[in-house]
Amino acid sequence: MARPSIGSPRPCRAIIAARLYTSMSRPQLIVLLLAVTAGAATAATLAARRTAAERPARDRVAVAVFTNRTGDSTLEPLGSMAADWITRGLDRLESVEVVDVGAVHAQGRGPSGEPIDPVLLARGNGAGTVVSGSYYLATDTLVVRASLVDAASGTVLQTIAPVHAPAGEAVRALDQLRQQVTTALAGVLDTRFTSFTAGPSAPRSFAAYQAFIDGQTAYWQGLPVETARARFQAAAAQDSAFLTAGVWLAFVGANGAGCGLTDSVVTALAPQRSALTPFDRLTLDLSAAKCRSDWEAGFALAREQAALRPRSSYAVYTAGVFGLLSGHFQAAAELLGSIDPRRDLGWLTDSAKMIYWRDYIGTLHLTGAHRRELRHAEQLVRAFPDRATGRLFLGRALAGLGRGREALSHLEVALRLPPDASARVQAGVSPGFFTMLLAAELRVHGDTAAARIAAERGVTWYRARPRDGSGRYDRYYLGRMLALLGRYDEAAAVLAFRAPADSNDALYLGLEGALGAARGASETVEDADRRLAAMTDPAVAPLAASMRARIAAAQGDREKALELLEWAWARGMTRVATGLDMHLDWIYDPLRGDPRFERINRGRD
Repeated sequence: MARPSIGSPRPCRAIIAARLYTSMSRPQLIVLLLAVTAGAATAATLAARRTAAERPARDRVAVAVFTNRTGDSTLEPLGSMAADWITRGLDRLESVEVVDVGAVHAQGRGPSGEPIDPVLLARGNGAGTVVSGSYYLATDTLVVRASLVDAASGTVLQTIAPVHAPAGEAVRALDQLRQQVTTALAGVLDTRFTSFTAGPSAPRSFAAYQAFIDGQTAYWQGLPVETARARFQAAAAQDSAFLTAGVWLAFVGANGAGCGLTDSVVTALAPQRSALTPFDRLTLDLSAAKCRSDWEAGFALAREQAALRPRSSYAVYTAGVFGLLSGHFQAAAELLGSIDPRRDLGWLTDSAKMIYWRDYIGTLHLTGAHRRELRHAEQLVRAFPDRATGRLFLGRALAGLGRGREALSHLEVALRLPPDASARVQAGVSPGFFTMLLAAELRVHGDTAAARIAAERGVTWYRARPRDGSGRYDRYYLGRMLALLGRYDEAAAVLAFRAPADSNDALYLGLEGALGAARGASETVEDADRRLAAMTDPAVAPLAASMRARIAAAQGDREKALELLEWAWARGMTRVATGLDMHLDWIYDPLRGDPRFERINRGRD
């Protein structure tokens, strides 16, 4: 039969099918019908599986910020208070996964402060059920209403009886509200909950809880740590019985506000320790362990906390980070790998989610899982082509796989990008930092030629800048690259002009001493070693000892270097996901292959 021309009508599919049908024998028809039936069943099964995979689990619950309908702007914080307090109480529900409380503060409100649509909040965090609500005034009485909503369909599953409280005592509504929401969820989700007699009551003071909520918002949104500190201090001062505010004050002390603050809070709360919830006690102990640089104890505490709330991705993430810092690389990789970044990172703002990848991909690199590391890094670069951090992870993975030429191509792109603070690396991932780390990674993975190219490229980049070494550690990065190239005198000259405030910095002293050993400058070596040995504060002593080990290795004193590393390792020497870890330090080259060194280098797993 001739093919129809462009202008002639084509036979319709029904006619073609009829012709085919009438030309078949009975056995052929039976086979065709069976095939069509099986195909339809398979398609239906696949469609059902896709729908099930896309539909969030009903027993994963998010709590949205309640909407203020009072017309009184001074009551606006109550919406966040209600969401915060309900979320903190839902761990009493068995077999229910609650979106972390940090999501309330990181994602609960829009840019103008308005509450985010509850269904959108739930869907963005993989929750199938969302608690939503509003509050209004009836004469001098505050009325708070809440509902349980199916996030997939947007339909109301249950309306909860309203809670009433005097307008001037709004926080009195919170405990009853949480109890009624939890009871309703238990019924809707057909699960059990434990008694409400355990655990603390809501803060007595609206001002105290408002300050606490402001502190939570400051922390979860990555505002300056001084802001969070001031707000938690205000909360604790307003209500001395609100012990959770004190716990968070100690927490922010350990996370940048100062360990002196943490120590003072731990001492002040000691008589009331038994009144703390188990989770708050662990948070307090974790903060103290971090301030002591006791990463091993911190890892044990973090795992205990994660076991207490196994469905909290933030608790699991914390355990993974402490595993990384303490050298339990494999355990850290498993913990961090159990987190689903598509739905479990609601406690991070979108711009900060790179810190999860910083730590997870770092554990993959340190455990030698370079192909998995590469897959994740490639996805990050596709998602964020203008961020230097993703390209750093990709270049490092390629270095681990022996693909130095490709790593260098990403370096060239990164050199044209601005500093990237998304991974929260000190001073950000600048082109100089990227180049120094990539050169070191290429070298430790055996590609010395590519390492030299990267280092030369980094030196050229720094020399072309109008203000050479303007950042705090830029001179350090440049000095390391010059040292890698064997240009020790130039490296020493660069370090000599560092800022006076950095003259006693452990990193600078360690490199200065190692350069002194390479140059035969014994006085420089002795001075750096002496000043590092004087750093006896438990928070910095392990780092100082590891820097002394670098100097000893550069001098060829293997035994002293190993003893110092073992001492530091036993007392909390930090291992990091992105930074100047011993894994890639050229100064330790004389120690590589030694069983004592490799026990530390390869981690505790």
